Amino acid sequence: MSGHYPRRNIVFSSDNYLPDFDDLPPSDPPEDIETDDEQLDVETTEENPFLTSYNEIPFATSDDIPLQDTIPFATSDDHPLQDDEVYPTSDDVPLASVLRNQAKMRTYPHQRSSSLPAPVQMTMATSDDILFTPRTERRYQMALMTQRRLETMTQNKILRAGKEQEDREREQKSKEMLFDEILQSLQKRGITLSEFLKYVFNPNTRHIFDWKWRGFFRQRETVKEILGYWTSAAYNNTTRTFVADWIIEQARKIIGKESKAILDSNILRKGSMVVDEAFFLNFSLENVTNKLRELAPKAFALFDAFSTTERQKKELKEKSRKRQEMVQGSAILTLLRSKSQNNNYAQSVIGTYLMATGAQRQHFTVFSSLGISTSYKSVITRPTEKKPGPGKEAVSEKEKDNPGNSTSDVPAGKVKKRKPPAPGTLYLLAQACRESARKVARSHLFITVYDNVNMMIKVAEQILGRKNAQENGTCATVIPLHNATLEDLETKHLDEGVMNASPLKLENLLLTEEETELLLSALVHTILSVIVRYGGDQSKHWKEELEKDAPKSSETIAVHKTTVHPLPSMEIDENTITGNIQIIEEINAELKLDPENAEYQKYIKIIAGDQLTIARQRAITGIRLGHEVGLNMWKHFVLVTGLFHAKIADTHGTLLTHFGVSSVRSPGSLAWHNTCLERIPIVLTSLPSFRTCRDLIMISLYGRIFHCLLLVSGEDSLEDYMKNVNSWTTLKGHANEILTKFANADRVQELREPRLAAQKRAEAEEKESAKRKKADAANDVSDINNTSTKEALPTELQGDMVFENACLFLRDALLTRLFADAIKSGDSGLVILVLKQWSFSYRGNGHMKYAHKMLHLLHNLVNVWTKEIWKVVTQNWLLNPTGRANAFVEIDLVQEHLNFWIKRVYKAEGGSHSWDWLAMVSPCVDILRKLSTKINHELGTEQGSKHTIPDLEQDIKTIMKVLQEHDVYEIIPGRVVDVRIVLFPIIDASRTRNYNGGTAKFYGELIGERKWQWRKRKLTVKRVVRIRR
Repeated sequence: MSGHYPRRNIVFSSDNYLPDFDDLPPSDPPEDIETDDEQLDVETTEENPFLTSYNEIPFATSDDIPLQDTIPFATSDDHPLQDDEVYPTSDDVPLASVLRNQAKMRTYPHQRSSSLPAPVQMTMATSDDILFTPRTERRYQMALMTQRRLETMTQNKILRAGKEQEDREREQKSKEMLFDEILQSLQKRGITLSEFLKYVFNPNTRHIFDWKWRGFFRQRETVKEILGYWTSAAYNNTTRTFVADWIIEQARKIIGKESKAILDSNILRKGSMVVDEAFFLNFSLENVTNKLRELAPKAFALFDAFSTTERQKKELKEKSRKRQEMVQGSAILTLLRSKSQNNNYAQSVIGTYLMATGAQRQHFTVFSSLGISTSYKSVITRPTEKKPGPGKEAVSEKEKDNPGNSTSDVPAGKVKKRKPPAPGTLYLLAQACRESARKVARSHLFITVYDNVNMMIKVAEQILGRKNAQENGTCATVIPLHNATLEDLETKHLDEGVMNASPLKLENLLLTEEETELLLSALVHTILSVIVRYGGDQSKHWKEELEKDAPKSSETIAVHKTTVHPLPSMEIDENTITGNIQIIEEINAELKLDPENAEYQKYIKIIAGDQLTIARQRAITGIRLGHEVGLNMWKHFVLVTGLFHAKIADTHGTLLTHFGVSSVRSPGSLAWHNTCLERIPIVLTSLPSFRTCRDLIMISLYGRIFHCLLLVSGEDSLEDYMKNVNSWTTLKGHANEILTKFANADRVQELREPRLAAQKRAEAEEKESAKRKKADAANDVSDINNTSTKEALPTELQGDMVFENACLFLRDALLTRLFADAIKSGDSGLVILVLKQWSFSYRGNGHMKYAHKMLHLLHNLVNVWTKEIWKVVTQNWLLNPTGRANAFVEIDLVQEHLNFWIKRVYKAEGGSHSWDWLAMVSPCVDILRKLSTKINHELGTEQGSKHTIPDLEQDIKTIMKVLQEHDVYEIIPGRVVDVRIVLFPIIDASRTRNYNGGTAKFYGELIGERKWQWRKRKLTVKRVVRIRR
């Protein structure tokens, strides 16, 4: 907007002293302007900070505002406009700005209270002038008054501050004059300042006024300032050194008192503590440091200043700060150990930790020299009674005869006795662990598991009497029973079950409808778990549905933490019957159980172990039953088969049954898959470790499941399947279809029956032809035309051996995987269902001992044991040492782990090896492992408690590719596998129930008598195939 707008003057309505001109036209209000109150409701500006919202200004009258001589009016003549300048009107300019301009132009040379008012220059108001109401005028004037008041108050405050400063300086000067007079007076009298201060601060001096506290120490800042003077650079070096020495001496006394307080508290004194499991497992360097900090706050204050910078105090994170505090605590523990050898609690724990981790003796010496650990002897020393040697006895006799010539200080006739060494921490821990096991045994609610431990003692240089040798012994463990009462263990239940037991029948091994439904749902869930776990990131969202849909039996064990109590190792060979009797007697002696006690005879004793242990114990019962009486009959023992060894036998049998040959003509065999995966070749006569065999079976199972998943869904790849299938119901339906189509033994039998019938007819014809030839040869008759021709079986009736074997492997591998999952979840019901299936499998794959043992176990579970004993066994043959869900393990596997640590970590080498050493260290194995885990977690690197699961994606894809290229799970009639002879054929284990003539008759009827006789000769050499654990 451009143009010239004349400026309108501002006229106050309070200017009532102006003459009344009747001829003046009325004032026109500003165009398009709001009310005065709305215009004045503005915010303060930088020009007048005291002019705030007018609503907050108190009202004032015109009497409070001084008059001015002349009120000038600003016009356009006072401010000429430029060519391009647009001068705002009252409609454009805020009212506050106009008022400020007016305020700047007014002057007040005289106050209102003067005798005569100042002359006023009259100005004629026109219609262009702005008129304000009295209310608006009062607000404006009040804002000016407020500003002036604040300025006055500020000036007065400055004046008062200056006056107070002058008063303080005057007072301080007066004090200094008084101090000078007092010091001059002391000087005149020959009194030093030190004498005067000594008199004032002498504790024995009494004053009318409390000069010590109220006169001096109460003013803490002044006292600090005085003490700071003495250590500042303003004083000479001699003074500063003198004061520093005094401070150090006082600090030494204070820290000495705190150190004595720590010694008196006995928190670091091992001798005042009970060395047991809690002694080690309750140790925490952080907690010990906090206790030391409470007892010695001044010492830790010095350590903080010594080891922490100001920057660290501000920026150090909580985790780093705690670690720094533990470093300080470790340093103080080392210093306290140097002050007193009795302050060895932390060092004893660290020394035992070194033993638990398999440290060498040299490590103990190094850390002991640094004060971090105790010595090696302090850990392993055992109390022994040492008799004086022959030399000492001779000297003693000589001294008896010539007491005057004796140079010894010992009186004649006496031998100086050396103080026996204190027992080491390991010995004390072993005694505490053994006592804990006895406490459990006294309750009679325990189960005992034992297994043989075989160690190879190697000698670097063999000499006469020293050579490599294998030593055989036994290790046992006592475990408290879970969910059991003494009433459940009464021997009357066992007697009742044995007397009323019926023989085991085939119907007892077959599954009922409810059991079949549970087993099928569990197998479907096993397939789903493989898909969800190994299906990639796109299948992880089904984890919750998988956990919710998991089938469980009523015999599932509740999650709890199992404690184990290993017993001392025994130099007894378990392989013999006599050795097993000695083991039981040794266990009773160790646990201090008296077999003749009525309380002992009232309750049954449960023993768990591998196949050899159970077989030897059953042999003892068979020998003594009917020939002995009472406990010597050995009938009060309940034998529980170890499930881990049953799993080993199943893995062994599955590998041998489905191994086949590495050939394209056997694309579904494990041998071919092992070759495709580029793994180390497997020789059946020298099998690798159990883990290697099981991994091969599992990786083949995973690849087959995903391959069959694509077949039933019609998808081209797993990525497409995971992208297109979003329903859990659909996925579950596909898993059910995989089980029905590709793991069905009935379907395999349908394909085999025509081929087996034709094979039997051919064998019958061969036998008949052989008889005719024999008769013709006897009669010397030759019939050239009588030649038997085998009728070829139609291709569509020949079946598909590759497909049949693949289906049977999928069935067997799913049972193996289901058994492992059932063990992990603690579901004893599913475990029993799988064992019933394995009782046939063991018979089919040649594990006759395990088949016999499994029949005994199932007979006890089904017909012999009462519900009380059945519950106790099924609730305790699986253990949970960690107390976490899905962390159950077999009871015999726990014993195998303990044996591993005894043989590999805690076994002494060379001449130090002895069964006495193993007997001392074996009860401590579990505590030592927990201690090492605890120290590693608190002070070591976070390495986790589990090994990293390898990525099986490429292995699974390789198996899937092999199966797809060779159409393994497609029926191709007439397809046969490689006919090269293997140890065991791939058979359907369920068919073994029809054969009662043993392995020779079974294989003879299956593959022909002549082939079996030839193969039997091969088996005599290759029969013993053991799987290494």
